[in-house]
Amino acid sequence: MSFNRNLYPPSGYVFTDSDGVFHRGDSWRDLFRAIAAYRTRNSKAPGDVEREVDAQHCASYPGLCHQEPLPPVPQPSGNTLNSRVLNWLGHMLAEGRRLGVQRVSLQVAKARADICATCPAQRSLSTVCEGCIASVASSRKVLIGDGGSVHKGLHPCGILGEDCQTSVHLNLLPETSSPLPGHCWRLASAP
Repeated sequence: MSFNRNLYPPSGYVFTDSDGVFHRGDSWRDLFRAIAAYRTRNSKAPGDVEREVDAQHCASYPGLCHQEPLPPVPQPSGNTLNSRVLNWLGHMLAEGRRLGVQRVSLQVAKARADICATCPAQRSLSTVCEGCIASVASSRKVLIGDGGSVHKGLHPCGILGEDCQTSVHLNLLPETSSPLPGHCWRLASAP
């Protein structure tokens, strides 16, 4: 049997190991990691963590389990474009709170957007994560205001992981460590 991972377990993401140690996580993945790390630190056999957690939860809540194991819920890796863009926006929001948001003129933003619009590094965000798309939109609104971007058709930069609809409006330091196309406005040599 396997616990339905789409549901929040009534007792939370918890597990009591065979030696009586209680583990708690903020998610299934976090719980599995905590158990595996504990076992590694204490030179215990790794076991089949997911199956053991399922067995314990299914014993307590059999109505929330399936007879056949479900395929794992796909989890985005930490290096997806969505996560890179969200990390960049989070950093920009933190800097904006700390130093204030520094914007460029609409004329400069438009010229930058025109460069980005034809750039081969433009990449679409995955729309599978609706929460990601909503977070990008709300972060964008905070950083560039209610008027929105000068070019709503821009996608994020696949090289820098920046939201180009936002970045074209911000006064950013030149990028020196990434292999950007020669025409990119983010380069130190750009006007």
